[in-house]
Amino acid sequence: MSTFLLKSILSLVLLLPTAVCMFTMFEMFGRGDRKNNIETLRRLHRTAGVFYLTVFAVVTFYCLKFIVVTKTELSVRAAVHGTFSLAVLVLLAVKVLYIRIYKQFYSQAKVFGLLIAFFTFGAVGISAGHYLLVSEFGTDMSYDRLIQYREDAGKRRKTETRKPSVGAAPEAIAGGKNIFEDKCRTCHNTEDTETLVGPGLKGILMRRELPVSKLPATPENIKRQLRRPLGRMPSFDYLTEEEMDNIIAYLNTL
Repeated sequence: MSTFLLKSILSLVLLLPTAVCMFTMFEMFGRGDRKNNIETLRRLHRTAGVFYLTVFAVVTFYCLKFIVVTKTELSVRAAVHGTFSLAVLVLLAVKVLYIRIYKQFYSQAKVFGLLIAFFTFGAVGISAGHYLLVSEFGTDMSYDRLIQYREDAGKRRKTETRKPSVGAAPEAIAGGKNIFEDKCRTCHNTEDTETLVGPGLKGILMRRELPVSKLPATPENIKRQLRRPLGRMPSFDYLTEEEMDNIIAYLNTL
């Protein structure tokens, strides 16, 4: 089982204690005629809360480990997921303070409980829900291969060395690398020729032909692929001529 599939399953497990906490809260504060013993409800609520925190900590560990290892910039979806998760921690901490210390705010703890549930469902939906859909519930491994590549690339980055492109200024290579990291790294690896989402680009300009179009591997044909791509690749015709030249300068160092 891949790490991301395990993390997604654990994230779904979070929904169980969340539902239990909501149920017990509604039973304690929402009913005029309680059908369950109040102490039993409190113990169940507390137990579900401890279980929630345990699973939350495990999922958070996997998420932070991925960020530290890959040193990747967060996507919009990941940023929203992270914001929701931080909101859960803050709200949970304040809720505990209201219940344990600042008891004059006790009545507001119920609202915080609802907000925690809302942010939990949101975070699980845009993270685990998204992964399970794009990976066809863990059966499509292309996403996991991409994640594994990014993890491996992050581990190698500290020792990575590149030979400068002949005839290209260091500034052009650095600029091309920045553009590539921002727009291309998600789908193309640079360490080998293995296909993840898109083909690997190791030694791309030393090959006889480009991997998808099968045109000769020349700077002109790379620009053509960027402007009018074949296959699933999106168009990058908004890039300037200089930006494309910089990308090619960087590709020539692979």
